[in-house]
Amino acid sequence: MTSLKISNLAHKLGSNKVSYSKLSKKYPSWNINEVKLKTGIDYIYQSKKNEDVLSLSLQSSKKTLMNFDKNKINAVIVVTQTAKNKLPSVSCILQDQLGLKKDIIAYDVNLGCSGFVYALSNIYSLFKANLASNVLLVCSDTYTKYLDKNNRTCRTIFSDSASSCIVQKKKSNKILSFTFHTDGSGFKSLIENDNLITMNGSEVFFFTTQTVPKLFKKALRKVNLKKEDIDHFVFHQASKLVLDKLSSDMHLPINQFYTNYKKIGNTTSASIPIILENLSKKNIIKNNQRVMMIGFGVGLSAAVTIIEW
Repeated sequence: MTSLKISNLAHKLGSNKVSYSKLSKKYPSWNINEVKLKTGIDYIYQSKKNEDVLSLSLQSSKKTLMNFDKNKINAVIVVTQTAKNKLPSVSCILQDQLGLKKDIIAYDVNLGCSGFVYALSNIYSLFKANLASNVLLVCSDTYTKYLDKNNRTCRTIFSDSASSCIVQKKKSNKILSFTFHTDGSGFKSLIENDNLITMNGSEVFFFTTQTVPKLFKKALRKVNLKKEDIDHFVFHQASKLVLDKLSSDMHLPINQFYTNYKKIGNTTSASIPIILENLSKKNIIKNNQRVMMIGFGVGLSAAVTIIEW
């Protein structure tokens, strides 16, 4: 059977680190203490004027490729919704600027917070079709460049970032499954119009809290597993309010459910791989342990994968 291995995880945050205390001084009418009770965030990271999806992706990818032979890369996939230019794709520019070989696959995936899981499913399909064996996967967005300065809902949550990794083809009998949910009727809940992103937080919260628990159970049934069979739960880092609600409703063990929103905010599609990077570097995830990853948000879209590390 075909499986995959995730390695060489790295990331780059926007260079402008902004504390909630700084936001409080800049926007005294926002009642930051009340906002923090819902978001749980201490810091967000904004990209500077000379930073964009491409520059952050380049810096992250160079870290990923430091200990990997770049000549073995035969596909580049970039998950982004906020590239500086609508065309060409970021992946094509990365191929050139990273000095990768030319006989490779390169394309972008236009998805948000479910994008990492979707990209893994794309890669799995490439592996099964024998079209690739070593993929450079990058998740990068710069939402803060598309926010009105008075948009309290979004400016207190989103951070700019890029996360990259190598996904390798492996022959294994390890469990690997994907489960998806899409409800495009809620597309206006998180949308970009006229270069400005707006979000109806309550609608996204309702979608998430109604959809994710059902998808969670469906994903487990698909591979005949129970919740107790999963070693690590890595969810998209939406906010404290969302993750507290999900972990409580789904009765997830606190020592197996990971968060990092407090220190870096909501990094959209990069949030799951950034947590995987942290867990991997601390040797918390062990070989052959089962990891469930769930992304959810803009679309409205949700996706689950269960892998054996």
